[in-house]
Amino acid sequence: MESSFTDRWIRKFRIITLSLIFSGALNIGLIAAFAALLIQDRERSFFVRAPQNVEKAEETTNREILISYTRLSFRELCSLLTNTDFVEEGFSKRDLALAALVSFHDFNIEKAIGSLPAQRRLFKLDERSLEIFPGLSNEQFQAIVQYAYLERWPLTSRGLFMGLQKKPKERDAALVQAFTLTSEFYALQTLFQKSGANPSQDQLIDLIGDGNWQMLDGFVREQSQMLDLSDDRRRRFLLSYLAMQSPAAADLLLQADFMFALKRLDDKGLIDLLSHAQTNEILQKFCIELLQSARSDAIYEKSSQLLYRMAKEEMPQPFNLSQARIRFVPSAPIVAAAVSKKEPAPAPAARESSMRTHVVKEGDSLWKISRQYHVKLDDLMAINHLEKDRLKLGMALKIPASYGTGSKPPR
Repeated sequence: MESSFTDRWIRKFRIITLSLIFSGALNIGLIAAFAALLIQDRERSFFVRAPQNVEKAEETTNREILISYTRLSFRELCSLLTNTDFVEEGFSKRDLALAALVSFHDFNIEKAIGSLPAQRRLFKLDERSLEIFPGLSNEQFQAIVQYAYLERWPLTSRGLFMGLQKKPKERDAALVQAFTLTSEFYALQTLFQKSGANPSQDQLIDLIGDGNWQMLDGFVREQSQMLDLSDDRRRRFLLSYLAMQSPAAADLLLQADFMFALKRLDDKGLIDLLSHAQTNEILQKFCIELLQSARSDAIYEKSSQLLYRMAKEEMPQPFNLSQARIRFVPSAPIVAAAVSKKEPAPAPAARESSMRTHVVKEGDSLWKISRQYHVKLDDLMAINHLEKDRLKLGMALKIPASYGTGSKPPR
């Protein structure tokens, strides 16, 4: 009986002991999980973990650490903005990390702290110089850290411009929006609006992306000194981008300066414009105007090539300007077919009996019909008493029966 009582208490003691062990283990696990969450939340406040092996133990000078920082990414440098370890000459690692961010990654320190830093020191690093900003307070560094992580594009105008050029066909909407708020975009937009043109935001972004930063920065510097909002300034700006083979510049020249391009551009400028302009009604009208102008053969041929392409037709070879004008210029002069004096004209009855008929349908043109039946265009117009090459649907055209499909036109 006593043995049974003892066994019963031993079993209870074991159960209680196991329960205590399990409870202790559970408490330890919960404490560890809570600690891990605290650490994780702290890491999330900086969005990235501190980079491993950022600098070697022997890197003890400003120069050595800055050289090692040139190999770090934007986010890796951001993680060092809280490192207050001093290096030398009063600079800490966070000072050097900020200098690397500004110089190598176009970080916008002015926007981060709300003003330009009060102090700047120029530091020579190999063939490049960078600026270090001494005297920044803890509050300013806290504002810098928040701006670096909370702002999606915490970059200068140059940094935003470089971002736009990386993927011109897949531009981030937030990046585009950030760039439209820069002084560079505002200066260009003002030039076009004040001089009478009104391109869309996308057109200006495309135009800027076709050039380089030096061109845009130089333009803004000139405008800040001269404030020239004239048509001539806009044209010079577009021509500088057209020389860089910019499709956007070609389109904007046609849109905003049609007559200037038609009358004042030289042959090289016109070839560049025709080679890069977008195919549309404005370009078609421009090419037709060029066919009627006193331009060089190269311009005539290039314009005709574009017109035939827009009409989805092959340009006849060799190139014939008169034929191109008859095809595309409604008011082109018509040269009547000459009648040989040596052979009398056939009698009306004879002419009528040797004719066949073609009824004009949609999409027909005199040039197409002449090629279909292998009749000379001038002969076709003379036989049908046409003074212009305009046709009406349902019109019956007389075709010499001897020139049926498959026959060769007379020479």
